[in-house]
Amino acid sequence: MKIEHFQNIWSSLSFPGVSQWITENPHNSLFTGLNGSSDVFLISDLFEKSQRPVLVLVESSKKAETLVEECKSFLGDDAVMLFPSRDAVPYNMKSPFGPTVEARFGVLSALLESAKKVYVAPYAALMQKILPRKNLFNKIIRLQTGDEISISTLSEWLTESGFHRENKVTDIGTFSIRGGIVDVYPLLGENPLRIEFWGDTVDTIREFDVFTQKSFESKKQIQIFPMKELCFSDLQIDSALEKMAEHCRESGTDSMMVHKLEHQWKSVGDLEGIEWFLHWFEQPYSSILDYISSDTLIVWNDLVPIGRRLDESRQNYARHLERVPELYLPFISPPDKLLHVDDTIIGDLGFYDTVFVETLDTPPDTLSFKVSINEQPQLPREIESLTDDLKSHNENGLRCILVSPNLGHAERMQELIADSCPYVEFAIGFLLKGFIDNENRFLLYTEAQIFNRSVRPVRVKKQKSGIPITGFDALSPQDYVVHEDHGIARFIGIERVKTGDSQSDCMVLIYADNAKVYVPVDDFHKVQKYVGKESIAPSLSKIGTSSWEKLKTRTRESLKEMAQELIDLYAKREFLEGIMFQPDNLWQKEFEDSFIYEETPDQLRAIKDSKEDMESKKPMDRLICGDVGFGKTEVAMRAAFKAVMSGYQVAVLAPTTILAAQHYSTFCERMSNFPVKIGMLSRFLKPGEQKPVLQKLRDGEVDIAIGTHRVLSEDVVFKNLGLLIIDEEQRFGVKHKEKLKQLRFQVDVLSMTATPIPRTLHMSLIGARDLSIINTPPRNRLPIETKVAEYHDELVKNAIETELERGGQVYFVNNRIKNLDALQDKIEQLVPKARVISAHGQMDEKELEMIMKEFIAGRYDVLLSTVIIENGLDIPNVNTIIVNRADTLGLSQLYQLRGRVGRSSEQAYAYFLTPSFKQVNELSLKRLRALEQYTDLGSGFQIAMRDLEIRGAGNILGTRQHGFIAAVGFELYCRLLQDAVKEIRGEKVETTAQEVKLEIPLQAYIPTEYISDGATRIAVYQELSSVSSFQDISDVEKSMNDRFGAMPGSVDALLLLMKIKICARNTGTSRVAVNKDDELVLTFEGDQEQVKENIGKVIKSSDLQFQIQYETPITLRTKLAARNAHDQALQSLDILSRISGN
Repeated sequence: MKIEHFQNIWSSLSFPGVSQWITENPHNSLFTGLNGSSDVFLISDLFEKSQRPVLVLVESSKKAETLVEECKSFLGDDAVMLFPSRDAVPYNMKSPFGPTVEARFGVLSALLESAKKVYVAPYAALMQKILPRKNLFNKIIRLQTGDEISISTLSEWLTESGFHRENKVTDIGTFSIRGGIVDVYPLLGENPLRIEFWGDTVDTIREFDVFTQKSFESKKQIQIFPMKELCFSDLQIDSALEKMAEHCRESGTDSMMVHKLEHQWKSVGDLEGIEWFLHWFEQPYSSILDYISSDTLIVWNDLVPIGRRLDESRQNYARHLERVPELYLPFISPPDKLLHVDDTIIGDLGFYDTVFVETLDTPPDTLSFKVSINEQPQLPREIESLTDDLKSHNENGLRCILVSPNLGHAERMQELIADSCPYVEFAIGFLLKGFIDNENRFLLYTEAQIFNRSVRPVRVKKQKSGIPITGFDALSPQDYVVHEDHGIARFIGIERVKTGDSQSDCMVLIYADNAKVYVPVDDFHKVQKYVGKESIAPSLSKIGTSSWEKLKTRTRESLKEMAQELIDLYAKREFLEGIMFQPDNLWQKEFEDSFIYEETPDQLRAIKDSKEDMESKKPMDRLICGDVGFGKTEVAMRAAFKAVMSGYQVAVLAPTTILAAQHYSTFCERMSNFPVKIGMLSRFLKPGEQKPVLQKLRDGEVDIAIGTHRVLSEDVVFKNLGLLIIDEEQRFGVKHKEKLKQLRFQVDVLSMTATPIPRTLHMSLIGARDLSIINTPPRNRLPIETKVAEYHDELVKNAIETELERGGQVYFVNNRIKNLDALQDKIEQLVPKARVISAHGQMDEKELEMIMKEFIAGRYDVLLSTVIIENGLDIPNVNTIIVNRADTLGLSQLYQLRGRVGRSSEQAYAYFLTPSFKQVNELSLKRLRALEQYTDLGSGFQIAMRDLEIRGAGNILGTRQHGFIAAVGFELYCRLLQDAVKEIRGEKVETTAQEVKLEIPLQAYIPTEYISDGATRIAVYQELSSVSSFQDISDVEKSMNDRFGAMPGSVDALLLLMKIKICARNTGTSRVAVNKDDELVLTFEGDQEQVKENIGKVIKSSDLQFQIQYETPITLRTKLAARNAHDQALQSLDILSRISGN
């Protein structure tokens, strides 16, 4: 039977009572007798049949998010929108999270346009004060082609709306101005916008790709919403600060907080958390009810009546207000200034038709509709139980529909039960709970309940993909760079150099002993930003010595040796006869279906690759790379289960007892419903506990043995070992690695690492190592709410108490061992109920492991440690991390530390604390702000990931190679590695393009008036210097016209010189010169016979007079008819084109 999207199936169903409701059209109605997710069915049917907008109100943000995803299964993505609460935690002194503002503005935008949709909101969002409809309408920037507006006016509007001006637009909330072009990245919409002006007139509006910076789609008109829901002008801020100061004078309150806010809001321009001071700003406020149309149907989807829910929301604010630092209390807005009073909300709701779902206390005029819908029964997880149940319902005349979250799951369910239950309809959609509607004679079962899955959908922002032009490798003055020929230098800047009658830009590099090198535009491609270990400065190379060439030679030799070893191992396995594991059986399918999450595309690819390896004749040796929580262990467990199903034993190795214990727990839990016997071995177990496990391994009674390097001991004998799974192999000792190398020729090996590796290294190793990279985070991963703040005892106390209240645990990171004890005392004073334990890298390994074990077991609430937090550990209960003196840590360290939390579907929080912002240097603060504002994409994270990837490269290739990476820089290292692999495999290694010397008196450069940002100008130069065809030049030309506007003459001349250079290379020409006598002089270094033949053809077909010197090198001279430099360059290009045969 064909698998349908559930949206196509449900339209043939009808919710009981809805037709009667439409006919009678009551002002208030109550539906009871609903079970499972039948409330979603009711809401969807009301929306479809009434053709009215619907506002659904629910008790929590979690319920709202789930309901939105469920409604989308019925109505489609475009028909349903979430209006989230502004704040996850009241009085957290933060502005709303980026995706939250985007979702709220998305709804308000749709309501301004009177769009008929289903809107879902928690009660807190209903109570919060927002801008009235008219005020928000006036704050939206509307532009269309032909509009008269100056760039300066648009710039002022964008700044007032919360946008920040940058040199290049890469992140949401930024804009840039280049001549007559304004780029802006608004909150709503998939892509940033490019607005091109002709004078003060909007000429064109185009979308562009954030990575390539190329535009692709024209638009007639656009709307740009503010970046903040509550935007305040400079006048309003001044007025609010004056009122605060007046309050201090009248009440005798310390005015230090006012000065602090003035510095933050005015001097720094940071309005973070300004929403918590609402009552100091004079402007009207309303609620979302101000935006909805009069025909909107309100659905109160809650057992608890309206009044009580509103009161609970208000009490929640009051509870959190008690935790606000004392310094803020005289100025912070109390709940009644942030929330509408209950009577106002209840009164406004009374104007709308309302449907109550299972609500206990409803208005007296309510019309009741009693339905009888039963919940999906909780069946044993055996397929037979499910098929028996379905058969019984089918015999009773019920239509049977089974809903799965995606096509892959639906196909697996179809394979499992279609033969025994051919009448079952399979559908794709998301429903939390199934139900049985006896009145309409159908049942709707969800796969989540069949397999007891607790899946929680989460809003996932679409990730953009593309190829960065500049991105994180853009050069800035004082950056370290690597020149292929001269080595490591410091980049000073771009300098315009005059040579004879021509001018061009050169890159200025400083080497050891202050030696200065000018790099012409032609060679810009030879210079890359030095990327090594973060925060460690490399040594500058010496000019005029052979040390750099010797270093490159040593690196090449080391790479050849390493690549040879890898390829020999690879080739040896190709010819070995390995184990051919059996294809997946029914139990394998059931085991995979019992996975409670939706697999990511990368994860599915890794599973497919490993299974294909296992079923092939050659022994598997695959490495799975991916961050903690990205699903590597599930890949390993499926491989282990497959091995056991084929009659083989599995050994799982982990570098520490904690990780081994974690794997043991995970494997046992996942395989508890299947006949798989799992044992554990580690040095922490007593001999008496290990002996029975060892005996059972010898007898074949243990299928999977999990442990540390203890598993490699001589006394550990397997009856029939088939698969070895290694976690973080780089952390094992030399002796153990040698044993593992021997095992690679005997059994299949699957390795895992949590350190990411770069795609460029992956590509370089193709044919030398089998790699699977898992880069996609799981779908239920919530973005981590991040706060950068000055250290305050109250903030720390509040953060820890909030986490402990919801039953969670906390990491507190302080990177100085000497004050850990004092900090532990401080935390215990601030939060007396918190059980605190400290850990650091100088502890005995056994003591450290025991501490971590105790923390994982939940015997402590707060782990106070240095930055040693175990990378591989996955502790879902830890959802708050506090990093003290975050300004002293590198971006990649901060990124990785933040990644230690947020491993479950709970909202996670990261606090990066610093001393007073005045004491923190601007670069550190900017780095921290990047972490705070952009939680997934953005250039900051690409920098962090680059540093992490280099660590990963060292882990995979070995410590010695890590040294070479640091010595020559990462980009050059990867290129040398790729060449080494190709050479050993007998493939062609690309040679360096022939150098061409151009001596044409053209003014060829990119003026600063055309591209003002130095880093962008260098990036364009680098791109031009590496072009290899006329098509490449055409692409660059289009891109420049698109991004920067019409090109000036000097840029046009630069492109012309690049075309001449390409033609010269194609003809083996080493020098192209136009002298003072207007002669073109060409010198050839290529294949001399071919050059003679090509020149001969040109002489025969040309009217020009040529002088040829046939001695090596061949030289050709001809008098040019043109007299100005530009025309002479064009004529030179024509002659070279004819020589090349084009």
